[in-house]
Order: sequence, then C-alpha cells, then structure tokens
Amino acid sequence: MSKGSRTLVTGGSSGIGRSIAHALVARGAAVVITGRDEQRLAEVADSSEYIEAVVCDITDGAQVGALAQQMNTSGGIDMLVNCAGVMHFFDVTSDYPLEQQLQEIEIDVSGPVRMVDAFLPGLLERPSTIVNVSSGLAWVPYAAAPVYSGAKAFVHAWTVSLREQLKDTSVRVVELLPPVTDTPLADGLNPSFKRMSPDDVVGAFLKGLEAGDDEIAPGQSKQLKWMSRLAPGFIFGQLNKEPAR
Repeated sequence: MSKGSRTLVTGGSSGIGRSIAHALVARGAAVVITGRDEQRLAEVADSSEYIEAVVCDITDGAQVGALAQQMNTSGGIDMLVNCAGVMHFFDVTSDYPLEQQLQEIEIDVSGPVRMVDAFLPGLLERPSTIVNVSSGLAWVPYAAAPVYSGAKAFVHAWTVSLREQLKDTSVRVVELLPPVTDTPLADGLNPSFKRMSPDDVVGAFLKGLEAGDDEIAPGQSKQLKWMSRLAPGFIFGQLNKEPAR
C-alpha cells in the first residue's frame, strides 16, 4: 500500500485483522477498522492516530450501506480487506442449533459479498484492491468445523470469479489463505496443530501483496493446496485424524 492510502478492514479489532491494521499504518496508510464490539475497536483505535474505528455488523445490510456512504463521502477507500469471520466446532448429529449455523454463513459468506457489493462502485473509480481472507481449509475441509470449511471454499471460488470479472478494471482482487493462526478463532482446534502468529501471517501477506501475488498462502496453507491436488484423500485423513478439542 502506498503512503497516504486508506484501507477498510472488517474484523479489525483482533487477530489477523488487527495485525493488518497495524502493519498498514506502519507503512504510512490510514486504516478504518470495523466490527461489532465497540470497546475492542476503541482499544485498537486508541493505539494509533491513524486508525479509526467504526461499529458495523456486516450481517446488517443497512449498516453496511451506511458505512459505504460514510466512507465515500469522506474520500473513499483504496483497499477493502474482508477479514471478519467466526468458526464453530460441532457434530451435526448433536442437535447443534440451525440458527448458529446460519449465522456463521451470514458472517463468513454473506458478509464479504455484502461488503463488496456496497463498496465496489467506489473502488471502480480508482486503482484499488479487494482482499478476501479465506483459509487453507478452503482446499482441505476440517470436518469438525463443517460450515466454516464450506464457507471458506465458497470465498475461494467467489474470489477467483471476482478476479476474472474485474481483470480489465482498476480493481485488483487478492486472496489471503492463512494456515492455523494463533488467534481466539482457533481456540477449538486440536492443540497439536502448528499455529502461525498473526504478525507472521500478515508479514507474508504484505510481501505477497507487494510482489504482485493474487493468491497468498503462507506456511502450511501452501502445503494444503498442493496436497489437495496430489493426494486429496490422504491429506483429508491426516487433517481429520484427531478430533477438535
């Protein structure tokens, strides 16, 4: 990102989103972070004069529309980072609430789609970038998190399609596919899984972004990609041989 640019990061109050916000500010960008928890957002914003916090629930179309109007009125954005997400671990035979499963889809699937729909008109008016954060699980599902795995596979396919449709426009489309990352989102994963720090994930992301990569798969995510093609049954079995915690 160039100095003086403006980025909007959903899910910017913690984890990878928070690390992206700090890393971009360190490179001279101004960042707006969004989320649902006003207090957590404020804590991040208080850490830098170049981070602005705006409460926005990406499952609420009216809130997203109002945010897009607010951003456009104040000069627009140069990069949209769709980082907000949740991951639920459950057994489909255990009467896990349907409402919770649908909420996960609303956040992980409908949320990014809603954000792109709202912000794309403004992004098309300038050289800009859409970053969709999916997961290495887009290639190899983790059965204990069935909705999350399916949602990230959707985000991957959707991002590839967006990139193709926008290839002749001013909008670049990038996908970040993190491995298991040491954030609260991964608390329910098997503790034997190796975890990458958010800062290391973001470091790899920025390196790939600056190199012109459109698909950035740090650490073990790259292994999941190639093993999903070479030996899909084997890598699925390895990933799922131990239950979630």
